[in-house]
Amino acid sequence: MSSPDFPPFNAPPLPKVAHDRRLVRRYLLQSALRFNAGSLLFVSLAVALLPLGLDIGPAAPGESGVRKLNPYLVGGVVLAVMLWLALLSSGIARGFLSRLAEEGKALSAEWLASTVTRRIEAPFNPYTTFDLCTETLSGLALGTALGYAGPPAFFHDPFKGRIVLGRWRPLALGRHIEVKVSTELGPSCRIELRSRPGLAWFAIQQGQSLKAAETVCAQLRQHLERHAAALEAARRERELERTSLQARLSALQAQVEPHFLFNTLANLKYLIRTDQQAAQDMLDHLVGYLQNALPDMRSVSSTLGRELDLASDYLAIMRIRMGERLRFDVAVDEDLRRLPFPPAMLISLVENAVKHGLERASRPGLITIDAWCERRNGGQLLSVSVVDDGVGLTEQAGEGTGLANIAERLMLLYGREASLVVEPGMEPNAGQGDARGVRAVLTVPVAGRDA
Repeated sequence: MSSPDFPPFNAPPLPKVAHDRRLVRRYLLQSALRFNAGSLLFVSLAVALLPLGLDIGPAAPGESGVRKLNPYLVGGVVLAVMLWLALLSSGIARGFLSRLAEEGKALSAEWLASTVTRRIEAPFNPYTTFDLCTETLSGLALGTALGYAGPPAFFHDPFKGRIVLGRWRPLALGRHIEVKVSTELGPSCRIELRSRPGLAWFAIQQGQSLKAAETVCAQLRQHLERHAAALEAARRERELERTSLQARLSALQAQVEPHFLFNTLANLKYLIRTDQQAAQDMLDHLVGYLQNALPDMRSVSSTLGRELDLASDYLAIMRIRMGERLRFDVAVDEDLRRLPFPPAMLISLVENAVKHGLERASRPGLITIDAWCERRNGGQLLSVSVVDDGVGLTEQAGEGTGLANIAERLMLLYGREASLVVEPGMEPNAGQGDARGVRAVLTVPVAGRDA
């Protein structure tokens, strides 16, 4: 035989809760009135049918008289039944008050109320909030939490943002929960939850409406917070991906900057020994170039006009070294110069045209830079071409970090929306052998992500 459970000697004493006497009196009176209100309907029906059981006229010949009912007796029985129901309701109500005191809870107005209201602020727009509420309130988990045998009986109206759920249909007759989602458009919205009693209004209130409202409110808050946490985790993941992308782009661009500077300084070193005036002019152009380029060397955003200015400075430097062997022409509309363009790509194409096209040729050469916009697949694309009439495509033309760097950066920035095409340029002229030159076309989306 097991011994009864006793609290340990060091357990804290149970809290003694003193209910508000005014609320207690109100609760007992309310319980008696509500409990007897339903009975009064049946009593009224019985009183209305009472004359049918009384024999007011004389008995017909050959028939025995019907025994008359005593109205005082009937009234006494009805009064006794109502008194017994009042005592029964008082006992049920006092038992509920005792349970509340044992649980350390004080009686409040919401425990007595047959209708309880709650409000929730949702961080989503009304359409998303309504879908999330529908997903939560129609599930088996909520029905089990409310004490139902299965999923709750469910009704929803997406046009009014209204959801009603209860134990059985028709919903309005039993105790049910009504959820209203505000339809005002915005980044957030408000959810109003109301627990309604139905025919349970005639029963003794033991906090059922409060418990149902708190249960549904807790389920909604938990689901909304879980969805918000998932969106926040996805946002942080995108932010980390963007940060990683930024780091990779900076590393790739760092490979381009020394590539140009080392070649320029090597040319400057050569000119210092051969032509000091030309070296001075080249140094002046280099200083001007660096003054424009250094503030944006670590940036992943630029404009076509800025990149064209840098390319022109570079070509001016190279023309000092190569003399009449290098000529260049930049023909771009002023409206296109304001468009966004990724940095350090155009200068790489120009540098390839000089190094692998014109420097290897034994004749004067021309580099032409052009730009245009066109619509393709519903989007606007900006294309920039660098054309030279040098020795044409060779094995060395594709070596180094220049073209591979550009292709990788384009993939990171724009995916498959951007492209780099390197192809043979102009047809050979008479007396120039197989010289065809190279045409490089760089295409990026104008309305895509920022470069």
